[in-house]
Amino acid sequence: MRETTRDFRAARRALLGRLAGVGAAAAFMPLLSRAQAPAPGRIIPIADMHSHLGIVGRTRSPADLATEMKTHGATLVSWSIVGDAPWLGNGPKGVIQQGEPTPAELSAFFDKTLAGMLAYAQQNQLAIVRTGADVDAAMGGKHSVLLASESAEFISTDLAPLKKAFDLGLRQLQLVHYIRNPIGDYSTASPVHNGLSPLGRELVKACESHGILLDLAHCSTPAIDHALEVATKPMIWSHGWVDSDAGGYRDPYGYLMRRLSIDQAKKIAARGGVVGLWGLGLRQPGQAYGWKVGLQDRAGYAREVAKLANMIGADHVAFGTDIAGVGNEWAINDYSHVREIVQLLEGQKLDAATIDKVAFGNFARVLKATLPA
Repeated sequence: MRETTRDFRAARRALLGRLAGVGAAAAFMPLLSRAQAPAPGRIIPIADMHSHLGIVGRTRSPADLATEMKTHGATLVSWSIVGDAPWLGNGPKGVIQQGEPTPAELSAFFDKTLAGMLAYAQQNQLAIVRTGADVDAAMGGKHSVLLASESAEFISTDLAPLKKAFDLGLRQLQLVHYIRNPIGDYSTASPVHNGLSPLGRELVKACESHGILLDLAHCSTPAIDHALEVATKPMIWSHGWVDSDAGGYRDPYGYLMRRLSIDQAKKIAARGGVVGLWGLGLRQPGQAYGWKVGLQDRAGYAREVAKLANMIGADHVAFGTDIAGVGNEWAINDYSHVREIVQLLEGQKLDAATIDKVAFGNFARVLKATLPA
């Protein structure tokens, strides 16, 4: 999730107020799958490395996750718990921690939310991605969700909860978000660990051992560097944006704090990883340096995707929309918008192979390099 300069408090209140459950069952709307579609007019599958749709409230559309996936051809969606949501508030620059949850409270919230997601997926005929074979099925047209957590707060003093989460289906883990944890530092607050803690380094190794994809989004620059030192498999930075230099907690606005430097993006790419761009749309893009995508500006988002693909390579860019997590300031807020982006990328002089990679291939590849076969 992100911070913007306006409308954030209302969006965050909606997030906290509507996080209690997942939506009711939706009508099944079958989509012509990739396997069924005739070439060259096949429907390109859509993968998304970061989405909260159906978990976090949203102001634009009453449609739920299953309906949108099945209607617009999103076949692989990383569906993310916001594990620290009840303890978030608003400060002068954006989201801050409010309150000190106990390990038991964090664990209980995580378990309850994950159980609701599993129930929703079963009720709405969404497959759960657990293995590389499941990734292949998703790319063949089977509507599937990858269970993810946007923060590792459910892990407190040891790594025992990770095995339990894996057994339940967790396959993507973001190390930090917006509250202090024993794992590492995040980009929107002053450092405590000066990167990853010893426990955080062990968590990187444990995720690789289990077959859980590591997500570096929200990490501080030193924490990213530490993860890259420890990891032996590709990792992702699921959502945010890329600029010449990295953001940090001293920046005046949250969206500036959340930027990844081009140097670090290239480091992630050099290790086989993937960088995702979020669906944020600013009210006044380009007034200073930074993210130049405006409200409901799908063309601007497509330009940023093409730009990043040229900078770090077509094999290392993907969608990380943060749908339902970008509040009232968005360029992308549902999967019809993402489908539009796929079409707009053709106008950015990207060849068909590159569009396939960005739309689904890159995320699928990094998952298959991580998950059990």
